[in-house]
Amino acid sequence: MSQGLVDNARELGFPGSDSGAHYFDTSEEKMHVVKNVVSQNIEVRKLVYIYLLRYAEQEPDLALLSINSFQKDLSDKNQIIRAMALRVMSGIRVPVISPIVLLGIKKCMTDVSPYVRKTAAHAIPKCYRYLDDSQKEALIEIIAALLKDRSSIVIGSTIMAFNEVCPTRYDLIHPCFRKLCSMLTDCDEWGQMSILGVLLRYGRTQFLNPNSHGEDKSRIAPKKKPIQSNKAFYSSDDDEDEIEADDIIELDVDHELLLKSCIPLLQSRNSGVVLAVTKLYYYLAPATEAEKVAKPLVRLLRSHREQSYVVLTNIAAMALNRPYLFESYFQHFYAQSTEPVFIRDTKLDILTTIATEANIHTLLGELQQYVKSPNKDFVAATIQAIARCATTVPTASDQCIRLLMKLLHSKNELVVAESVLVLTRLLQVPSEERSKSVIALVKLLDQIHIPRARANILWLVGQYAQILPKVGPDVLRQAIKGFSKEENLTKLQILTLSAKLICLNPEHPTLVLLNQYLLGLARYDVNYDVRDRARFLRALTILNGEDKPGLTALKQHLPDILLSNNQSPIIQSDAQNASDYMVGSLSLLAHQPLPGYEPLPDFPGEQPDPSVRDVEELEGWSGSRTTVMESGFGSDSFHHRSRASTALSGVEAMGSSSMYPAVMKKKGGEYDLDAFYDESSEEDEESSSEEETEEETDEATEEEETESEETDSEEESSLSEQEVQPKRRF
Repeated sequence: MSQGLVDNARELGFPGSDSGAHYFDTSEEKMHVVKNVVSQNIEVRKLVYIYLLRYAEQEPDLALLSINSFQKDLSDKNQIIRAMALRVMSGIRVPVISPIVLLGIKKCMTDVSPYVRKTAAHAIPKCYRYLDDSQKEALIEIIAALLKDRSSIVIGSTIMAFNEVCPTRYDLIHPCFRKLCSMLTDCDEWGQMSILGVLLRYGRTQFLNPNSHGEDKSRIAPKKKPIQSNKAFYSSDDDEDEIEADDIIELDVDHELLLKSCIPLLQSRNSGVVLAVTKLYYYLAPATEAEKVAKPLVRLLRSHREQSYVVLTNIAAMALNRPYLFESYFQHFYAQSTEPVFIRDTKLDILTTIATEANIHTLLGELQQYVKSPNKDFVAATIQAIARCATTVPTASDQCIRLLMKLLHSKNELVVAESVLVLTRLLQVPSEERSKSVIALVKLLDQIHIPRARANILWLVGQYAQILPKVGPDVLRQAIKGFSKEENLTKLQILTLSAKLICLNPEHPTLVLLNQYLLGLARYDVNYDVRDRARFLRALTILNGEDKPGLTALKQHLPDILLSNNQSPIIQSDAQNASDYMVGSLSLLAHQPLPGYEPLPDFPGEQPDPSVRDVEELEGWSGSRTTVMESGFGSDSFHHRSRASTALSGVEAMGSSSMYPAVMKKKGGEYDLDAFYDESSEEDEESSSEEETEEETDEATEEEETESEETDSEEESSLSEQEVQPKRRF
């Protein structure tokens, strides 16, 4: 039966672009689907909304037919219906309806439900991006109004809209900066990340650099210094005298408020929130305070491997500038055999970055175990890490070289070849102390068959030709014997070695004959690179007794050309290549700038005016709406709501004095706590007397109702009808 249904379906359908795919032509049914937009079943409405969003661009006329229904739904008694209507209306990408969408946003921004106001905030970026960007100024006014909302549900979505429409309008953040700091812990996780991103950029433009000496790239942790706010309420002159001025980090009071408000978020279950706080502390906090984010970041390494990789990449970037943050946690970055290669490689980068004289011995022992791994790529990365340890901790370079020399006796050719490559980098600056290592490499030349490794040894012999004058000619003699069988890379280094030896001993008869014989072999080589190199070196080394001014000068400077004294190598990791990008950004993971990436603004040279954030306590900003306590998301919860009322009710009618305690009055230059407590007690007595008066009034009313019930049955029936209506309490 099932096979028959499938066959019938294929007969009714028509083949699609994919092989074996069949689709149905439902264009005739679209009108019937849209008619269900007024269905009383909320699940049916959701399906119709999805259908409209899917086909709105293809059938704009069909989508316009449902606009009236959406406008009516904006006044529905169910907050879910109101929110869905605005969400779908703003998602229809038909520019003609942009004025209607803007009106819907303005209406929903004053809704009694924070859920609907949140939806209005989400609709702002869609209206700006897909419908009409000419409405930017009107949308900015809506954002400015929503930023005054007291609901933590709304404020996170409003900041998202702020990031999309006007991310540099910091004048909108001035009056609500302190409110954003205080509401951080109450917002949802995605809102917290958006708010932290805005506050980070705001702090970079409004506060001075807490590290006045610049970015601290020292490997030693800075000395802990006390932080002093510019506006400390509880401070003692005696204590200030005890602390030297040089040991105090002065922060603006709002700067310190921002840092303190972020601390609780380090315990968030969302790794994105923890990473956002880490980024804020890394770029805004003093170097001594940035240590607080190290432990929460290490805690995130216990999660899934994808999440661990993101965290490790950011740790590697942070450790480049401040390695002391993670020095005490270096054991948490040991690689596990069950981890994927990309995580183990990142851990190797971190270990080599945070290596110190205190832990280098333990770290090299751990790396020596990694060399035994069956994964060839990981083994090569481990040997590279050992070389980076030598450059990170110069005092341990000899220990690293000895470890690499031990690896030359390994039976694994890959280990030997990679060890030769990194040793070449470490030994490229000639010195008497390391000549023994070069001799050991020369002895292993016949056992090494990887062309790149053989070429590196030959190049290294040429660099040490002056320190080891007897080794170079013998190595050249043996290399010429098998010149025709060598790879092209090795042939080029044999030619270079011969030219270096001729520069040092131009009159040596044996070297002259060896050089002429070698150039003759290379002249008829099948590879054109080898032939070109031989022709070039012949012109430099064989002058044929000609005495010309140009040739004489060339002969004098030839050793400087071929035997240049190179500087110490810098072996970089992948994290160093991506260190130019901001911590916590996607560009840091991709190692290249992605669309939408913007670097952080620089700190200002002078302190901006902090008084722009000194604003009076905002009253309930949406005084035009009626504040009603909602008990649920169902339609029954909204049966007795009066949505057209504009009068203040409940808390709004009482003003801010009933919502918050009275502000303490100042007595001279200090706060008078006695007057504050006296006013509080007077308010309590007044409230208690008002409650007693209300109780007496209720008792008198009940007595009158009882008398009326006994005397008149008609009044009793009328009263009973009135009691059916529920009383509204706020």
